[in-house]
Amino acid sequence: MERNTILEALSDNIKIDQDKCIYCGTCVDTCILDNLRLKLAPCRQACPLGLNCQGYVQLILRGEDQEAYEVIQEKLPFASILGRICSAQCEKSCSRGKDGDQPVAIKQLKRYLADKFETSGQVLPEKQSPSGKTCAIIGSGPAGMLASYDLLLKGHAVVMYDSAKEPGGMLRWAIPEFRLSGDLVSREFKKLTDLGLLFKGGQTIGKDIELAEITEKYDAVILATGCPQAINLGLPGEEAEGVRHALEFLGQVRSGQAPKVGEQVVVIGGGEVALDTAQTAVRLGAKKATVVCLEDKSEMPAEPEAVALARSEGILIDNCWGPSAITLKQGKVSGVTLKKCISVFDAKGAFAPCFEDCQTKEIQADEVIIAVGQKRDLSLFNGATPQFNPLTLQTGETKVFLAGDLTRGPSTVVQAMASGREAAESVDRLFKDEHLSYGRAYQGPFETEYEIDKSRGSKAERVQPGAHSCSGQGDFKEIELTMSEEQAREEAGRCYSCGKPFGKFRTCWFCLPCEVECPKDALWVDIPYLLR
Repeated sequence: MERNTILEALSDNIKIDQDKCIYCGTCVDTCILDNLRLKLAPCRQACPLGLNCQGYVQLILRGEDQEAYEVIQEKLPFASILGRICSAQCEKSCSRGKDGDQPVAIKQLKRYLADKFETSGQVLPEKQSPSGKTCAIIGSGPAGMLASYDLLLKGHAVVMYDSAKEPGGMLRWAIPEFRLSGDLVSREFKKLTDLGLLFKGGQTIGKDIELAEITEKYDAVILATGCPQAINLGLPGEEAEGVRHALEFLGQVRSGQAPKVGEQVVVIGGGEVALDTAQTAVRLGAKKATVVCLEDKSEMPAEPEAVALARSEGILIDNCWGPSAITLKQGKVSGVTLKKCISVFDAKGAFAPCFEDCQTKEIQADEVIIAVGQKRDLSLFNGATPQFNPLTLQTGETKVFLAGDLTRGPSTVVQAMASGREAAESVDRLFKDEHLSYGRAYQGPFETEYEIDKSRGSKAERVQPGAHSCSGQGDFKEIELTMSEEQAREEAGRCYSCGKPFGKFRTCWFCLPCEVECPKDALWVDIPYLLR
């Protein structure tokens, strides 16, 4: 292997037992001479929360499930949620997923651990001593949840405001019961109230209480209101009876006020919200549900697994078509006129759909649901785009911070949580009178580019957990099922276990803190017998 420096060409006396190592980085952190580095596994590099995916997967393989769950809990208190609806950037970067193979099912393994160990009465981490500081968080979605969790553990008081009477934001109101149950969201949110969170529901900012009043009352404010507004298409007929927007539709269903749907439902959009909407319509009694999207099968924003699941329930997907008009009969929806989409993005990758106007068709529908995305509610900023520091998330007002989708628009649940954590870090530093940005751009003592050793993973195919087959109208039971212990062990065995610590600069002085502090006795320093 090519070496970058003369020192790297010297003999390496740091030895790692990869059957014991959990890739926690303790040895790297304790190295006095800054010799050690951690080859960071691609899955961990890709995770917005920096979860030690490699560590908990390897612990599952070894049969140490309790410790594997504890590794997750170090970074993520809401494993049950992300074990179900995470966008799984980790899997997209998994080395096993290259060269045509399937990635390790990291998300499903997270869910396996969460479902095995999480209960409503689980022991929570110990809080630090009360600081006397109070932070208000506006919005109870994923960004607000993780921000409040971190601040509560650091001893700060947190009061959360939300326009809905029940907490959870989009987790509760925009994700169907068959993907994420309301009971599970309530159970996860209870962790926050058990830590001392005060939740104030039914409080709309600008209506029930003013932002200026909150800012005056609290030592810091985090705005995490997400993207609650639906995007319109601007089509003829869009305001007619029988046309809905997905967010409103899903919210009505989740609140127990499900609307009556037509027999032939057309959903416009190619993301997972569109698929969720179509599957929900079937569960409400629709005889036919069709998803119309601009993208071809390979470009759809929805994950392939979600697409396959929707198809298995009879959802029709019409790729490479876009709506040009909603047709009406006596003021009600009767169909949708479509035109062929020949490309979605331009040469620079920007969204710029191009249509073949002479190639059109019409499909019948007595209900059309638009699911082409959401946008931020900028009324708190008088309609202007909010300005903030991209590293600290601080606005022009010193004690006001942004988090989640409010910062840059729609993102994933895990990205929103990561943003909430960054906002909480800034608030904590503000309360402690520390520099808000010092050291935060540093990525850590990690190596991110290195040759992957593929000798450790098994040749088994990716495990496919069982799934509940929808029985039709009224069946909102969870679709995806949890892996069995045997399946989890088999799937964990597919992991290459890519990264590991190593002595990069060969400057070891045999001081041994790395060896002494290793929690698994996985590292030892190879030194002459007489010196030891």
